[in-house]
Amino acid sequence: MANMVGKVLENHKITFHEDELPLEGLSHNKALHITVQCEDYFITKVLIDGGSSLNICPLVTLRTLGKGLHEIKDGAINVKAFDGSQRSTIGEINLCLQMGPTWFDVDFQVIDVPTSYNFLLGRPWIHATGAASTLHQAVKFEWNH
Repeated sequence: MANMVGKVLENHKITFHEDELPLEGLSHNKALHITVQCEDYFITKVLIDGGSSLNICPLVTLRTLGKGLHEIKDGAINVKAFDGSQRSTIGEINLCLQMGPTWFDVDFQVIDVPTSYNFLLGRPWIHATGAASTLHQAVKFEWNH
């Protein structure tokens, strides 16, 4: 029985193959950006960053979604930016994002800083979904078996 369960689980692996590499192959250094839907808005420039230990939502993105500060849960934490500076987050908010046919509830830390992205999906989201390969410039996830 355990052997059969193992074979079923093995068939439901998410894999990335070298045939799926971008034209530049292994030598590219591109960031992985995707577009998601959040409520009635399509949000572009969503950065998937395996180097981030947090999911980040810039305050300007939250305002674009029509969310107010009263919707942010207390729980400000200090974060270290890529340049080594430290900042405090405003708090946390849970947002539902649609990617392809699937919806994901994502807990974001809200921060009021200028950014080049509209959302940053870090390791908490990547590990929960097992879905991203920056090398392959792709996001895959299991849906409906």
